[in-house]
Amino acid sequence: MAQFVLQCLYIPIWALIAIGLTMLAIWLDVNSSANVGPPEIAFGFVRTGISWRRLRAEWGGRPEDWAPFTEPLLAERFAKAEKDSGWFASQLPPSGVRRATARLARCHCRGLGATGVATLAQRYGWSVDWDAHTSPDEVPLFRLMPPPAHQGVPDPYGPPPAPGAPWGPLPHRVVLPLLTLVLLPRVRTLELRRNPDAYLAHLHTYLAGKFAQEVAKSPGTHYRADEQGRILRRVVVRPWHFRGVGAHGVLRVAAEQGWRLDHTYPAEPGRALHLCRLEGPVPGAPMRR
Repeated sequence: MAQFVLQCLYIPIWALIAIGLTMLAIWLDVNSSANVGPPEIAFGFVRTGISWRRLRAEWGGRPEDWAPFTEPLLAERFAKAEKDSGWFASQLPPSGVRRATARLARCHCRGLGATGVATLAQRYGWSVDWDAHTSPDEVPLFRLMPPPAHQGVPDPYGPPPAPGAPWGPLPHRVVLPLLTLVLLPRVRTLELRRNPDAYLAHLHTYLAGKFAQEVAKSPGTHYRADEQGRILRRVVVRPWHFRGVGAHGVLRVAAEQGWRLDHTYPAEPGRALHLCRLEGPVPGAPMRR
């Protein structure tokens, strides 16, 4: 209660000081050779304020008082983590099951404790990571996310889709290739020529180099092995390498070299394509759970 009342006094003063320090830093930067900025703590007041909802939870102190405050925070963080976390190739096992993670500070669940947070998290399919729960200042949480379902993925050796169809050539562009021709001369020239055979020749050369570079990586530091010691090597192919032939052309050339579409990631033929190849068992690859 005291902090809630006092913040009406110290936050405006803190904000004025932060603004003053920022203006001073700008003045010094303009009128001298000094390259300075306001200290990081200058705008820390943004994180110190207590909302009315949190005050009610702090005031009551019981788990039933904290649950209405904590659960929306969990729902927001879970949604963000399920979308963004755990995508690094070194964290993904060959099965494609992704481990999404999130953390909740103690100040957001003081009256619940880790056990109460675990109860709320279960409603969203999440769990407390008890093995990583070593600090009283925060509660680590995780959820195992299954690979997304792939639908409508064509046979790599089947007939190529028509322009404009899913997995077919992407829409023709003129202005952007001309503006960026100096930056990406090879792929922009391909886009302007709009020749599928030239794109396929480019993909054969480009993917061969890409795959060779990936195979040269050490399995002990770049991959997560499964129980049998197998790893899944992964590469990403950007759309500008296949615009004129479509994502189906990438699948075809990749299949010829022993690679396939990565089941871990969503199948989005108009965006970057993820390819993979299973190898193993590989000595030295860490078996992480």
